[in-house]
Amino acid sequence: MDNNGKYVDWLDEIVKRHEKEGGFENLPGLGKPLPKEHLKDDLLTTVIKKSGYKPDWLSKQKKIYSKLETIVSAMKLEGSSLEIKKMLKDINDDIKQYNLSCPFALQKNYVDEHTIESQMNFWK
Repeated sequence: MDNNGKYVDWLDEIVKRHEKEGGFENLPGLGKPLPKEHLKDDLLTTVIKKSGYKPDWLSKQKKIYSKLETIVSAMKLEGSSLEIKKMLKDINDDIKQYNLSCPFALQKNYVDEHTIESQMNFWK
């Protein structure tokens, strides 16, 4: 303890003194963007990737895509039926759950008989 009972961080004091003396003015790369390899991943992201963890919404995405393929196949065989409408309602419930669990930028639209094939491209 020093400075009238306040905690003194000696490392911080050394950095401040070095800055006052101009020690940070002519550093290589000053004013240039950081190299991409330095911005690639933080430690937590690296550990998560190496451990093989997959978020729940990612597995939901794959299941929804599989169900969409099934519905499209059924629509080609049957056309429009009550069973297809039930399947569409169920898949839209799954999409709602997916949207609640995934990052905002990855949320998807609901599907209907007219948009299901075009929406499948967004689920791959």
